Amino acid sequence: MDRLREEQTLDEVGHTVRGQLARLGFSRGGEFLVKVGKSIDPLLETIHTARGELRSLLVMARAAEDSSRLRSINDRLIVVAGELFLATGSVPMVQELCSTVRDAIAGRALELARRELYCAGSHCEAPLALLAVGSAGRREELLFSDQDYLFVHGKGEIVSVEMGEEPDDYFARLGSTFAVKMAEAGIPKCSGGIMPANGSWRGSLQQWEERLEQLLRFGRSDWEQDMVMLIALMDIRFICGERDLGTSLCETVRSMVRDEPRAVGQMARVAGSMRLSRGFLRRFIVEAAGPHRGEFNLKVMAWMPLVMAVRLLAVHAGIGETSTQARIEGLRGGMLTERMASDLTEAYHLLTGLRLAQQNKVRKRIIDDPCYLNPHELPGEERERLRSAIGTVDELLAMIRSMFSLAASADRIIDRSR
Repeated sequence: MDRLREEQTLDEVGHTVRGQLARLGFSRGGEFLVKVGKSIDPLLETIHTARGELRSLLVMARAAEDSSRLRSINDRLIVVAGELFLATGSVPMVQELCSTVRDAIAGRALELARRELYCAGSHCEAPLALLAVGSAGRREELLFSDQDYLFVHGKGEIVSVEMGEEPDDYFARLGSTFAVKMAEAGIPKCSGGIMPANGSWRGSLQQWEERLEQLLRFGRSDWEQDMVMLIALMDIRFICGERDLGTSLCETVRSMVRDEPRAVGQMARVAGSMRLSRGFLRRFIVEAAGPHRGEFNLKVMAWMPLVMAVRLLAVHAGIGETSTQARIEGLRGGMLTERMASDLTEAYHLLTGLRLAQQNKVRKRIIDDPCYLNPHELPGEERERLRSAIGTVDELLAMIRSMFSLAASADRIIDRSR
């Protein structure tokens, strides 16, 4: 919720309470205020408990001695975050909780991976930074998440029992071991290969600069894969390790893309052409047959286009923030009107909240696939809010098509796991 809407809501609550008090005497007025307090107290207790759980999970993650212990921490995180959402409905609280704890899990998994290689006789003194992209890079992780990580390293001497081992050999082994540790901790490997086990997602700062230069030429036959990589890098965020090295890569990525107009244009082509679950007379477009008959992919046909479009505008405007909400606030009053920024904030929280509700159903074994949603099973008011949210995203995509004079279908190149 943006600050203006937050202040308006508090004013409305205060007005409602005062309006009720205006009809009551001392005795009943006092009783009414006690009841108001009792309705708020459980929420405050829930938040207090969740904060305590957060502190406890961080302490345990940083002290974990193996990946099985990290797995138990991640399992507990899923339960705590799921119950927090059911109690408060707060998307930002869940995202902060999940992202903070998973940062700690990733940091510890990297330490355990380095220790394992050291015990096997391989060690490297080169500085290393772990960075994230995707939902981890935006600090928007939900109950379930896969790996979206990369390495940037400096130069240093390799000490290894394997004679002739090169720095990339060491970091390849480290990346693979790290990915295994994370998978054992309950955070599965990325289906799109965004892991330092993949040579495209690790390297020295110089290697990353050369890789970016190649990406920005848009000359390779597999340009679609290049676009996926470039889009993912727009959410890059430092996690742990050598901070100066990590932030240098973040700044390099943003400055090189900002200085190449074709990059923004290509990303606009992808964002502007994504399909929505919105048809004639604002009807939902749903699957006509198959296991998801009457449903649509909430992530791909509503949530992802919003995140993609906001990311594009933020990059175009030179905004360094990575979270979707922070990007919207950075665009407010500039590329986005006050009304559009508020509507997008509302749409983002609604769509992400629906995704969290579906993930909670998976957690409770009610459904198997959290991505698909039957809009006609929602209460009437919530269904109309969803319809309105998709309409807001449609308006944003139309604005992008107008800005960049685009109208082509390219949504097939997007990795839907992100």
